[in-house]
Amino acid sequence: MDNNRRRERVVVDIPVTLVTVLDSTEAVIADLSREGAQIVGAAFRAGTRFQIEYADQTLYAQCRWSEVDRMGVRFQFDLTDGPLYDILALAMHDNDDAAPAAYTSPPAPVMSRPFQASPFFRHAPPSFGRRTS
Repeated sequence: MDNNRRRERVVVDIPVTLVTVLDSTEAVIADLSREGAQIVGAAFRAGTRFQIEYADQTLYAQCRWSEVDRMGVRFQFDLTDGPLYDILALAMHDNDDAAPAAYTSPPAPVMSRPFQASPFFRHAPPSFGRRTS
């Protein structure tokens, strides 16, 4: 069973926003499967539940293990649609007969927001439990 999970993982480089009840942070998905991902650039304590936001898609996840700057997460629901699923499906198709190579996602669309000071500064969209003031 463990070998099957490893076979389904795809090396990617997808910038995402991680949102907890009190905070949000930027990170990168380093490998992706239908059931979970490895995220670098942030680490929560094992058991922490949070949201992963990418291109208007929100995934609910739980940290299963963590180190100083990376963690393994399991999605609450398997990835079956949306922008992250599209990247996973494309990367899995590209890697069927070739050696695994990192798939870099296209840049997330920049949503226009009236409070945005600069097009280079991203704000996470409001979500459950987040304080906005």
